[in-house]
Amino acid sequence: MKKVLISLVLIWFASITRVVIAKAPTNPDMVIESIYIKETTISPVAEDDYEEENDNQKEDVKMSESSKKEDLPRLKRIYLGAYGGYFYTKENNFEFTPTNNCNPSYNFICNDDDSLNPIKAEANDEYFLMASFGINSENPIRLEFNYYKMGKELELKGQNQVNLNTINYDGQIDLEGGSANIYFDFILNRRKPTFIFTPYAMAGIGITDIDVGDITFKGKDNSNVVINGKSQRNKTIIYGAGLTAGINNYISLDIGYRYYDFGKIKTSNIMSVSSTDDTDPDNPIDTTEDYDLELESDFDAHVAIIGLKIQI
Repeated sequence: MKKVLISLVLIWFASITRVVIAKAPTNPDMVIESIYIKETTISPVAEDDYEEENDNQKEDVKMSESSKKEDLPRLKRIYLGAYGGYFYTKENNFEFTPTNNCNPSYNFICNDDDSLNPIKAEANDEYFLMASFGINSENPIRLEFNYYKMGKELELKGQNQVNLNTINYDGQIDLEGGSANIYFDFILNRRKPTFIFTPYAMAGIGITDIDVGDITFKGKDNSNVVINGKSQRNKTIIYGAGLTAGINNYISLDIGYRYYDFGKIKTSNIMSVSSTDDTDPDNPIDTTEDYDLELESDFDAHVAIIGLKIQI
């Protein structure tokens, strides 16, 4: 009985061994290859996720590079600008007074009691021209140089009351100059700075050549009085604000306001009084007398501008 059991166990063991050997690969390389394939095989779903993630990373890199390129037109270029404007001086903006005290010869501005009645004058509104050259930087601050000029002379008209007499005055003012300005741009979107509205504030300092024409009026006894004009160069302070609207990467529309403080303007120190003595109608006598007189007035203006800037 024992021999029969031992024989059955041996037969069972031998059959199992043959099955294992038959199923096992006979080539060692096939084993390694099978293991490698098993470890590196990716399911179709996982492979799609991997490719999608890789594409997203590439897209992020492209967007980053694109945003840098979009910054370049705003940050790396200089620009030129051309503007037109509306030049406005408030009513009775000019107040001409003598630089010295009243004396009897100033009967057109000084009362008999030596009290002073300044010549209060105003100028007509006129158009204003300006050209600019600007330099952008990598921060919101930029530098700009301006050249500005009046479209034509300002017509100056004034009036005052002296010893209950009304006197009317006429004159002209012309100006042109240049300035250096600093701008601060309130950039709302650094990625697309040329396609949005960009508010700005600015301040500058300049030099303005001002020509004050002769001031003429009718004086006492119907005499013709001329206060000679004067050309001068004044330091000018400028403040302003505005809005830039990008049309594309190279062209933008600029709408703004400027305040100009031109300082004091003066006439020359010569006043000529011409009169005619017609006591003898057949022999009228013309006389001209010169007096030492200089008038001065503050001069400032408000300017609304609109123009185009071109990146180059």
